[in-house]
Amino acid sequence: MRKLILIFILAAAAAMPASAQRINLDIFPPSLADKADEVVDVTLDASMIRLAATFLGKGDHDERAIRDLLMPLEGIYVRSYDFGHSGEYDLSLVDKVKSQLGPTWKPMVTVKSKRKENVNIYADMRGDRVVGLVIISAEPDELTFVNIVGPIDIDRLADLSGHFGIPDIDENSHSDRKGKHRD
Repeated sequence: MRKLILIFILAAAAAMPASAQRINLDIFPPSLADKADEVVDVTLDASMIRLAATFLGKGDHDERAIRDLLMPLEGIYVRSYDFGHSGEYDLSLVDKVKSQLGPTWKPMVTVKSKRKENVNIYADMRGDRVVGLVIISAEPDELTFVNIVGPIDIDRLADLSGHFGIPDIDENSHSDRKGKHRD
């Protein structure tokens, strides 16, 4: 009988759609926000995303593209802290977020710098589908976490930059740095 129950549970679990893991970004102490000069706190569940998406796409091609990307999402969560000086936050907060990532989370991008920005991007992979993203950006005076929950079309993800508290990815800003090398 136990084998039958176990088989039933496994079959039911396999039949459920893959759902991305929401990372708990509310683990940070209130003192972190108190120290910050600016705090961005975005918490959009599926119903809030659908509401916001209804205002997009009324004739504008770019807005329709963003709406189509947003509609299947289950949540967008952003916590960003901008400090007046370097070293005003405990870097172990990054490890607290990373410790929540399960075995389906795969690193996509890792940027390490001793004096500048450190970035980690993880994708929650279910087969060949991306069903969630976590972006961690740690600069000496700024700390940002983004968690996007739900199926994501990676090719169209850049359309979300600059919206819903997600940092703007300006392709032109990177071209200014290409020719310059600083140690």
